[in-house]
Amino acid sequence: MNRIPLLPLVFLALAGCVHEVPAPSTGYLPEDAFGNSVVGQDPDMAAVNDAMIAFAYPGTMQGRPAQMALAIASLDAMAGQFSTRGRWIAMDAITKQEMLDARTEVRAVLGVPENAPSQSVIDQLVAASHALDRGDQAAALAALSGPDFTKTPEQTLAILTHFPRVPDANHATMDANMNFFPAGGDEPSDR
Repeated sequence: MNRIPLLPLVFLALAGCVHEVPAPSTGYLPEDAFGNSVVGQDPDMAAVNDAMIAFAYPGTMQGRPAQMALAIASLDAMAGQFSTRGRWIAMDAITKQEMLDARTEVRAVLGVPENAPSQSVIDQLVAASHALDRGDQAAALAALSGPDFTKTPEQTLAILTHFPRVPDANHATMDANMNFFPAGGDEPSDR
């Protein structure tokens, strides 16, 4: 009889031990990230497609640091958004985790700390991409400096120019792309 009143207290004590995992850092690509190349497309799908192509065909990205910077920014943005935006609530949880793991691995290659704010990383990579597209290497190097990058701007640019194969990023972006069209063939809504 004395044990029954203790049971609710045990459950309350255990409930206090539950550790809630914080949401991953989430950033968004600026509206002009892709210029006019994706007009009329869903921006989230365009971002995943851009990242998927870059990581599926890394040989074609060699010598194209502007495109690689934009692909990494796309991966960084969508990895966070898949885990935090209601639009993606029905997406496979494994794919969401694969995208977060791929973001961590790609950041490690680039010399970006895992805890760097996603929006800051995205903004700097997109700024570097646009500067490189304009032929302004000094502005690109300036965009790749600061606390979000542990390597020198020159080293970071060299990595973007010759980014290595990252199989986990390839796999994650391909899985994410396949999740856009579930079995019924319907596009995800922005609910």
